[in-house]
Amino acid sequence: MTQHATTVPLRDPAKAAVLAWLVPGLGHAYQGRYGKAALYATCILGLYLTGMIVGEWKMGFWTWSTPVFNPDKFRWHFLGQFWVGLPGALGLLQATLRHYGHEAVMGGLFAEPTQAIINGQYARLGKLVEISSIYTVVAGLLNILAIYDAYAGPAHQDDPAAARVDEKPAPMGGLTAEATP
Repeated sequence: MTQHATTVPLRDPAKAAVLAWLVPGLGHAYQGRYGKAALYATCILGLYLTGMIVGEWKMGFWTWSTPVFNPDKFRWHFLGQFWVGLPGALGLLQATLRHYGHEAVMGGLFAEPTQAIINGQYARLGKLVEISSIYTVVAGLLNILAIYDAYAGPAHQDDPAAARVDEKPAPMGGLTAEATP
């Protein structure tokens, strides 16, 4: 008896990957994989939101600076935070608007705070700022894996023609041997 594996309807993998980046779990919901969608959305967004709450919503911003000329202002951890999706895109948009001399949108959400606010946050929160950064970066890095899963599908799909594990294959030529008493 053979066991047939069900196939996963991936639909449009590129669209699923973009949706998975925009909102963790959305690409999987698009593909009809609702269990994974709920798992990814809960874990990744929960981790990201926890980090943002601990950091008093001042962690997801980008600045247009280079690590060579201004290493103190360069935000390495945003490179991980960006992959959470819409918050990363909004942080990048806010930084780009500021870089070109325009006003922030959406009330400055994910825009770079003033240096006085940043200094006050570090003084008040201490090590919690670093913990907040770690949570938000790890959420972004986990979403990279979720994006790949939305694009490529499950890591392993059983071969429908393969026999079940508890079945023993027949010897060559389909002959079987019987033991004699």
